[in-house]
Amino acid sequence: MSRFLGVAVVAAATAMLVGLTVPPTTSDVPAAAVPAPAATVPPDAGDNALAPLATRILLDAGGAGSGPELIQARGPLPAGWKPDPPLDLSGPMPSDADVRAAITKGVNYILGLQKENGAWDVDLTGTLLSETADEAVDAIAATSLAGIALRYHVKVDPARIEPALKRAADFVMDRVYRGKLPLKVWYANWRYTLGLKFLHMEFKATTDAERKGEIAAVSRRMVQAMLKLQLSNSEATLLERKKKARLSARMKDTAMPSYLGVVLQPPTDTNYRGGAPVLRVIPGSMAEKSGVAPGDKVVMAEGLRIENAVDYYLLESEWVGGQKVKVKFARPGGKDYERDVQLPQTWPGFLGVRLSQASDGLVVEAFLRFSPSKGELELGDVITKIDGKDIKAIADFDAIEQTTPPGKKLRVEFLRAGKKKSASIGAVAAPEGWYGFAPAEEDKGDDNGVVVDAILPGGAADRLGIKKGDRVTWIGDVPILGLDHYIDFSGTVPAGKNMVIKWVTAEGEEKSEMCPPDVVVMPGDPQFGFARTNPFPFGPAVVENLKKGGVSDKAGVKDGDQIVTINGKPVQNLYACVMMMRQIAAGDEIVLGLRRGNQNVEAKFIMQKPGDDPGTGPGVEEGGWAYYPNMGESPSFSTAAALLALYNVQNDVDPRLKKNLKDSLKAAENLIASLRVPDPQNGGAETYVYRAGSKGNQSGIDVRGCQGRNAICEMTLVLAGRRKSADLKKQIDLWVRHRGELDAVRRMEFYQAGNRQGSPHNYDRWWNAAYYWHYGHYYTLQAAKMIGGKTFKDINEICTKAVMKTRLEDGTWLDHPSFGKLVGTGLALWILGETEGGWRDGYDPTITQDKKENPVTPGGKPPGEVSE
Repeated sequence: MSRFLGVAVVAAATAMLVGLTVPPTTSDVPAAAVPAPAATVPPDAGDNALAPLATRILLDAGGAGSGPELIQARGPLPAGWKPDPPLDLSGPMPSDADVRAAITKGVNYILGLQKENGAWDVDLTGTLLSETADEAVDAIAATSLAGIALRYHVKVDPARIEPALKRAADFVMDRVYRGKLPLKVWYANWRYTLGLKFLHMEFKATTDAERKGEIAAVSRRMVQAMLKLQLSNSEATLLERKKKARLSARMKDTAMPSYLGVVLQPPTDTNYRGGAPVLRVIPGSMAEKSGVAPGDKVVMAEGLRIENAVDYYLLESEWVGGQKVKVKFARPGGKDYERDVQLPQTWPGFLGVRLSQASDGLVVEAFLRFSPSKGELELGDVITKIDGKDIKAIADFDAIEQTTPPGKKLRVEFLRAGKKKSASIGAVAAPEGWYGFAPAEEDKGDDNGVVVDAILPGGAADRLGIKKGDRVTWIGDVPILGLDHYIDFSGTVPAGKNMVIKWVTAEGEEKSEMCPPDVVVMPGDPQFGFARTNPFPFGPAVVENLKKGGVSDKAGVKDGDQIVTINGKPVQNLYACVMMMRQIAAGDEIVLGLRRGNQNVEAKFIMQKPGDDPGTGPGVEEGGWAYYPNMGESPSFSTAAALLALYNVQNDVDPRLKKNLKDSLKAAENLIASLRVPDPQNGGAETYVYRAGSKGNQSGIDVRGCQGRNAICEMTLVLAGRRKSADLKKQIDLWVRHRGELDAVRRMEFYQAGNRQGSPHNYDRWWNAAYYWHYGHYYTLQAAKMIGGKTFKDINEICTKAVMKTRLEDGTWLDHPSFGKLVGTGLALWILGETEGGWRDGYDPTITQDKKENPVTPGGKPPGEVSE
C-alpha cells in the first residue's frame, strides 16, 4: 500500500524537480511529420539536461525514430549491402555428431568468458546497449543469458557447467540481495525478464531445499521490481496509477503506514545473508513490547525469508496501522522465536504551518500545501497555546502535532496584531514528505544509500546544505539501502515530522542534522485530458474529457478549448503544454489562457491532487513493459517475454504470488491482445504489431514484419487461456511462410533512409531488424513444442538447420553487432536447447572437449559463416 505511495512520491517529486515528463502516448505519425529532435524540446524545458531524454522517449521505436535509436546512430549501411536471400533449408538434417560438436564449441566459448565473480559481461562496441546500459545492467543481462544457454546444455560437461551456473546464479542473487539493480535505465525490463528466466531454470534444476528458498526470495524481489516497471494504459506505471487513486481518495480513517520498531544493520560487502541483525529497538514500539532485543536477527517476516535489511525494509514499507504481521527472530545463543504483532496507527496529524521562533510564541511564516490551518490562521499570527498547553518552542509544537491523530480538532490560541484570538483546527493526515532532492538513477558503487542527483532550491535538502553527489544514508531510524528501497520508503515519510537525516558528502565527510521533510511536491491534476492532435505530440493542446463538476469545469474550461498560455507564458504545442503543466504542483494556482473559436478566455483554478487520469476513463486496463520506465507505449514482444517469466515464477517458484500478480498479468495480457490486428494486404491474417502506434500504417501491421514476435505473443495468450491452440498453429504456419524476411536482414547492422539515421530497423522491409532472427526462431520453436506432432517436427528441423547454417567460421554466432558474439552464441544455444534429436545426448567430456579451448577472440570482425 505504501509501496504504491513511494513510487508516486519519488516519481512525482522528481518530475517536479527536473521537469521531466511525457505526454500520455507516443507518436504514431510518419517520421516526416515529426520535427527533428533538437527542434522539439520546448523553451520551457530551460536548461534541464533531461529534457532531450523526454523527447527521445516520445519518439518510441516503431513510429518516428525511437528513443534509443536517436542515440545509437553511427552511419549508413555498408557499401554494397543488400538483403540476404532466404536460407536454403532443403537439404538433409545435419548429423548428430555435427550438431553435438557445434553445441560443444559454443558451450566452451561461453565458459571461457566467465569472470571470476561468476558474471559474464560484454564489451559492447556497437550502437545499442553500449550507449544506454551501464555495467551492472550489461552484467546481469549477459550473465542470465549465458546461464540459460549453459543450463540447456549441462550434459555437455556437468562437472564444469554446474559450478559455473552456481557462480552465475550467486552473482545475480547477490546483486539483487544488495538492492543494486536500479530500475530507471534503458532495457531494465530485459534485465529483470532474463534474470527471472535464468533463476527459474536454476530453481527447477536444484533439489536442494535451501537453494530453492534462496532463489524464491530473490525472485520475489525481482517480481516487485517488474511491477514497478509495468505501464498503465500506455501512460504511467500501473503501480503509480494505483497510488494516485489512493492519494486522491485518502480520508482521515484510511490505514496509513506503520512500523514494528526495529532498527536494522545495513548489509555490507561481506555480511548480507542469513538474516537482518537488530541494531536497536525504538523505545515504546511494538518491537520493544514484544521482547525484541539488539543482537537478534530478523529471519522471516510474513512467511517470507529475510536475508538482510533490504528484504525486511521493502516489506515493512508496505505495512499499515491495524495490520497483523508475523515476524520470526533468531537470538544468538538462544532459541528462535516468532511474534504476531498488530501494528499501531502511527501516522501523525498535520496542521500545515511553517513556524519561526518569537519571544512570545511561534510566528506563522508560511502555510504548507493542503494546510487545514489556512483560513483559520494568517501569516504573522503568533501561536501561544494548543489545547491549553503553552507553545514556547518549535519542539513544543512538534510534540503535539506528531502525537495528534488525523481528524482530531485542536484549540489553537494565538496573537494577531497584539490581540488574543483562538480557532478550532482539525488535524488532517500528514501529506507525504520528502527532502527536496532527486536520487541518481544509476549508482555503480557498493555503498548503501542513494546518490543525490538534483536539489530543489529552497527545499529541505538545500536548507541542510546537501549537494549534488552527496550520498544520503539514513532518514529517521531507517538506513537507506539503494534506490528501490528509497522509493518504497519515501511513501512512509510524513511531512512535518522532525527526523534525523544523515549523509556523506562527495568529499567523504559524514554529516547529520534534524529536519522535518517538506510536503511532497506532486504534479497537479487539472481534471481534464488532452485531445490527440496531429502531428502528435506537437499539435495544439486541446482540452478533452473535462471532468464534470471538477475545478477546471467550475472555472469555465470547456472541451475543445485550445490552451495558448499557462500563467502568462505561451504554449508552443501539446508537448510543451504537458511539460509546463506538470511543473505546477497540486495545491498551486494555475491561470489558463484559452482560445474558444474566435474568443480568448481565461480560467483560474487550484491544481488538485492527482487521481485517475480523466483521459484514461474506467476502460479496460492495459499495461506492459517498455525499454524504459514511463517510455510511453509497451512493445508486444517485450511484454510477452516478461509475462512468460512471471508465469513461471508464480507457477513453480512461489505460488503465493498469484494473488498479487493477478491484476498485473491481466493488464499485460490485455495489452498484447489489443496489439493483434488483421493485415488487409496479406489476406486479413492476424498479426501482432510492435506497439499501439504501429497500427497507423501498413508498414507497421504487415505480417511479414511481425515474424520475430507473433509466436511469442500468441503463445502467451494461449497460456493465459485467452486464445486457442488453433490460433497458435496459424501463427506458426505464417512464420514458416514468411521466415525468409528474418533471413533478409539478419546481417544488417544499420539502415539509413531520410531522417532514419543509423537505425537497426529496415523500414523498407516492414521494420525488421537483425536481432529478431534468434528471438523469432526460439519462441516459434517453443510454440511448436506446445502444439506437438508434425508441427513441432517441422519447426524442429527448420530451426536446427537454420542455426547450424548461420554459425560463423570460428564456431560462434552473431545476433547483432551491438550485442556481440556472447549474446549471439547464447541465443543460438537457447534455440538448440529447445530442439530434439540425437545430439541432445551422447556427450563425453573426455573425448569431445578441449577444456582449455577458448576458440574465439571476443573482439574483431566476424570471419564469415560456416560454408556448407
